[in-house]
Amino acid sequence: MSTPRKSKFQLRKLLLIANYTISIFAISYGAELAVGYPMILLIGFAAFRTPLFSAIYSGLTYALAAFILIFIPYFAIKLGKKYPKLNFLQKIFNPWRTNRKELGLTGLPTFTDITLSIIGFAIYIIISGVLLKIFELFPWFQANQTQDVGFSHYLVGVDRALAFIALVIFAPVFEEILFRGWLFGHLKNTIGKKLAIILTSIIFGIAHGQWNVGINVFCLSLILCCLRDLTDSIYASILLHMIKNGVAFYLMYVIGFA
Repeated sequence: MSTPRKSKFQLRKLLLIANYTISIFAISYGAELAVGYPMILLIGFAAFRTPLFSAIYSGLTYALAAFILIFIPYFAIKLGKKYPKLNFLQKIFNPWRTNRKELGLTGLPTFTDITLSIIGFAIYIIISGVLLKIFELFPWFQANQTQDVGFSHYLVGVDRALAFIALVIFAPVFEEILFRGWLFGHLKNTIGKKLAIILTSIIFGIAHGQWNVGINVFCLSLILCCLRDLTDSIYASILLHMIKNGVAFYLMYVIGFA
């Protein structure tokens, strides 16, 4: 029979899980709106869809989301400590509080990180291939549904380079900081490693918005979270994410495999 103290502790865990889940979705999509709509109003939708402004939009969106989740709590808590009248800020933002260790941003990438990222990519290919084959048994599942990555499939020269920067550099770096750093770090401290890996991966899959991509990146996230936990940093997961997106970029934009 559970005691009132244990029930209260479990409720607190559930509230923190809800807080972190809602926060990552709300801040991510809020950042897209906060950056996207002003850009469209300033330059028009046609210009907004060009590779140059798509890359700028991608970088600004990721940077804004990271700033809100990581730096705003830091400055708010600092203000709360300095000014007694603002002490309430500590209570509001303390659950979001993080540090470089929790984000996995300590030290520098190592040769081990590179090796593990390559091994992780091979494991990801096997797991995602098996799981996608299982889901193909369901008639509603569209394995070949096209993902909108914000860039046309027909890019050359500078436009292709801009797409590469957005998809193979910006996305892996910032998504790892946000999901395997901020989200996984908080969830691991709240519910433990195993559940944190699964929940982070489910949230990451849902964030991609469609079944075939969601299943694929769910498998990817399982490996990314394991690398994050194994190495105590996000460098191996960033490298694996870059490899995955780099291969997809090559297939889509270099040899034209949609």
